[in-house]
Amino acid sequence: MSSVFRDCLELWRTMRLKTVVILCLLAGVFGAQTNNTETVSIMLGDSVTLQTDIGEIKRKNDIAWKFGPDSPDTLIAEIIKWSYMFYIYVSQQVPFRDRLQLDYQTGSLTIKKTRLEHSGVYKLTIVNGRKTSIRRFSVNVYAPLPVPVIYRASQNSTVLKQSSGPECVLTCSVKNATRATLSLYRGNDLVSSVNGSDLNNTLSIALEIEDLDENTYSCVVNNPFSNQTALLNASDLCEPTSDSNSLFYCLVLLLLIPAVTVVIVCACRKRRKAEQETDETC
Repeated sequence: MSSVFRDCLELWRTMRLKTVVILCLLAGVFGAQTNNTETVSIMLGDSVTLQTDIGEIKRKNDIAWKFGPDSPDTLIAEIIKWSYMFYIYVSQQVPFRDRLQLDYQTGSLTIKKTRLEHSGVYKLTIVNGRKTSIRRFSVNVYAPLPVPVIYRASQNSTVLKQSSGPECVLTCSVKNATRATLSLYRGNDLVSSVNGSDLNNTLSIALEIEDLDENTYSCVVNNPFSNQTALLNASDLCEPTSDSNSLFYCLVLLLLIPAVTVVIVCACRKRRKAEQETDETC
């Protein structure tokens, strides 16, 4: 009996889809169709409810929710109310397993304990007799942001400013900055910024620092919910090149002087010994 019921329901839904297409074409005559997108931002782990704005589901109502990271093409929840049947479907597939809750009175959809994979476009289709309305929700789930790290990089790094002789290259970097912006400031002036959107994405900005740069730099990563900042004085990581070169040369000279002295002393001793041997022979 259940198999017959499912077959009948599938046949009815197929016929209903054809009907909906015809109704959409005739929407200007038989009813209004709306199509708008609402942006919803939420912190990772929180719950969010997408409202249908329906007081109560009535007879001949069909409410369907679809989802997709870019385009909503997967049915995740549906309510069909007939005069003699009340059909409910809630997806248990990944990534929504045990996380979807459908309000049987209004058709509103709640996503519990959100994950990053729940970010995407949700499409709500409401069929009420001859009237069809469509709404879209763009949901963005944001993760907590780590603190950026500023370190001295090699001179082969890609830098923001090219000069004839880079003295020091600093890199500001942050890992796992999902849907965040990384910005580098010199004092209060913005030097550069980059955006990230993918999970486990690493953002970085590199900058050449000249000798005797006493500016304070700040590396800031932010999203709509939080921000993290790392501060740095350029002189902390970048020592003046002239002083470092002088120190290097002094160390080389200190090592060479004893070696040269030893060589000269040995040469003098060998010469004296050779002269003494010559005198004795004569």
